[in-house]
Amino acid sequence: MEQKEQDIHSILKKYWGYDKFRPQQKEIILSILHAHDTLALLPTGGGKSICFQVPGLALGGTCLVISPLIALMNDQVQNLRNKGISAVAITSAMNYREIEIALNNAALGHVQFLYISPERLESEKFRQQISYLPITLIAVDEAHCISQWGYDFRPSYLRIAEIRTYFPSVKIIAVTASATRDAIADIQTQLQFTHQNVFRQSFERKNLRYVVQYEENKPERLLRIIQNIGGSGVVYVRNRRKTEEFSRFLNSKNISAGFYHAGIPSQDRAGIQQDWINNKTQVIVATNAFGMGIDKPDVRFVVHLDLPDSLEAYFQEAGRGGRDLKPAYAIALYSKTDTQSLRDNFAESFPDKDTIRQCYQAIYNYYQIPVESGEGLSVNVDLAEICRNYNLKQISLYNSIKFLEKEGYLALFDGGFEPSKVLVLYGKEDIYHFQVKFKNYELLIKTLLRSYGGIFEQYAPVNEKDIAFRIKAPIDLTIKQLQALDTQGVISYIPQTSLPKLVLLQNRLNLKWNELSFKHYATLKEKSLARLESVIHYVEEKNICRSRLLLSYFNETEFQDCGYCDVCVEKNKAGFNEDNLKQKITWALEQRSFTLDELAAILSKYPQKLVLETISTMIDEDLVVINENKSLSLGNVR
Repeated sequence: MEQKEQDIHSILKKYWGYDKFRPQQKEIILSILHAHDTLALLPTGGGKSICFQVPGLALGGTCLVISPLIALMNDQVQNLRNKGISAVAITSAMNYREIEIALNNAALGHVQFLYISPERLESEKFRQQISYLPITLIAVDEAHCISQWGYDFRPSYLRIAEIRTYFPSVKIIAVTASATRDAIADIQTQLQFTHQNVFRQSFERKNLRYVVQYEENKPERLLRIIQNIGGSGVVYVRNRRKTEEFSRFLNSKNISAGFYHAGIPSQDRAGIQQDWINNKTQVIVATNAFGMGIDKPDVRFVVHLDLPDSLEAYFQEAGRGGRDLKPAYAIALYSKTDTQSLRDNFAESFPDKDTIRQCYQAIYNYYQIPVESGEGLSVNVDLAEICRNYNLKQISLYNSIKFLEKEGYLALFDGGFEPSKVLVLYGKEDIYHFQVKFKNYELLIKTLLRSYGGIFEQYAPVNEKDIAFRIKAPIDLTIKQLQALDTQGVISYIPQTSLPKLVLLQNRLNLKWNELSFKHYATLKEKSLARLESVIHYVEEKNICRSRLLLSYFNETEFQDCGYCDVCVEKNKAGFNEDNLKQKITWALEQRSFTLDELAAILSKYPQKLVLETISTMIDEDLVVINENKSLSLGNVR
């Protein structure tokens, strides 16, 4: 035990530079090292990745990490490589050659962390391929995706447990930032935990001030928020157009603001993100594509100008504020049209079954894929073009694809997540002779070899703009040369595309004889509606502390009013705090017994919900007792 603690502390210091773990990290890690399946619930910014990366290094061999987010995988892989740790990501957006190289390197013991998307596990062939790898730990990131009770259920996660048969002695660590009680139980069941084992850090963020404001003029209110609070911040909006609009608005008011969404090329997004992290840009206006894997400590405000689809998503996004434990604000602005828009978006997000069938047929027809073919095919997808060809609405096609994804037929990846990549196919001697023979390629080849380590063994992410700058050539000429070298078989060049990528996970069905599965349709719709109503309740509730609302949603009950949210501030202004109310109730019951209705009438200036909640709390604490005639009397006054 003592030796294991020393080992993990030395790993933490060597690779992360930290002298001590954050709360519960050490206990979670030791649980894994003592061969226990482990579920870790840590809030956003709580250091979830360290909980599987440190034991992964301590155990040796390869840690298999399953994550649904390409951007997060690439980010973690790059961070590990920057620390001198070997890491590779295999996603459904990669071609056969890339996957083969990555698996060969892992089989040789050259990969400490192998990241895969859950869709990979749909393939029996792939499961057999990884069965030969020296896997010592399986980590399931964003583990709530495995549960139908979770807010982002993905059926492909249900295949994860199948790989346990290949690694019977290997334990699983599952991590997530948000899960309700039902989801927590379901995660452990679906992953076949040998026994229940949950580590849960309270989701309470005492330094985070939750505020909800009704506002018709959001741009002006946003401007006042930034001017009053100051410091670095994030502004979340629902679509790409708004990121650019609000960024322009803020810049016109002399507030430096960048915008961020999944449609921006990865190298440009990386620059936008880095400028904000380095405080060259004060505000970043973004869709929910922003924030994965980012740990900027000094974010003073997170503003939602559009309501999110779930409190889980809101909690994660708001939780990016105040990670330095100093006060920060999580502010949601809404108007009378926002709640209706949320319900309208919900209706559109579940197309009727005939529309889903029509979209399924259109996709396979567009790519000319015959029945009983297509499994494993990866294509760039232009949604607008498919809609034009088959007279479909783009919103219907997109949401049909998202449903088909949840039923395991295909997977959709936003464009821009995968950078351009190059692998040198010639050996070192052959590449030297090629340079000598074709002088016009010499500078480009030398630049590739000098700039990207390991380019003979595996694909290296490259930046065409950077290469063009180094060889002092126009970017269009640089790209043409890369394409020419690819055509000649000297290198394999995979250019980045701004189009989303669609991966077909099953062969095409003949819908005359085979029905699409709608197994999860009703459940998904019901749970989605419940989450939506929770968001609306959160913003419209005026009497219950915001922190209480959020924590109770995640089944936490042992907490007091935060004292800082908009509801608490208003209560305190009017003397409506709980302690004050307890004193009023105690004074009244010192005079005589009252029925609940009589007591509520005496305290009519207080919000009725607050009165009922406070009386209930006092009954639980034996400060108030219920008599046989249902009247209330003073109990054990402490």
